[in-house]
Amino acid sequence: MWLKLLRTRLTVVILAASLVGCAAGRYTPLGDAEKDEIEQLKENVYRVEYRTSAFTSQERLDRHLRRRCAELTIREGYDFFHLAQRADVLGFSRRTAMTVTLYKGPKPIGTVDLYDAKTVLAEASAVLLSN
Repeated sequence: MWLKLLRTRLTVVILAASLVGCAAGRYTPLGDAEKDEIEQLKENVYRVEYRTSAFTSQERLDRHLRRRCAELTIREGYDFFHLAQRADVLGFSRRTAMTVTLYKGPKPIGTVDLYDAKTVLAEASAVLLSN
């Protein structure tokens, strides 16, 4: 009797872990973000947060955060974005928040870690097609 109960519990744990693992890689688009995940600080400066499962790798979380920032950049009519002031929290979920400065027009010279929003979105699409 107890062996059957143990097998049933083990099956439930394995199933739950596999479902969490699948959900960990999903990207949540900007339009589906919660209100507290995007906060406008100045005209072209935002605080952007991305939340995901604790099982998601840091690399994947960073990729999702850059994609969210690229979507915000395009939506607001800008071309480039710069990430600064990172804050990471790991608990039952994984969260990263950054201050994002948006730029229009030609690429600003001398700004380190500047991303072209269209390039980031194209790379994100290429990753989706390869999976």
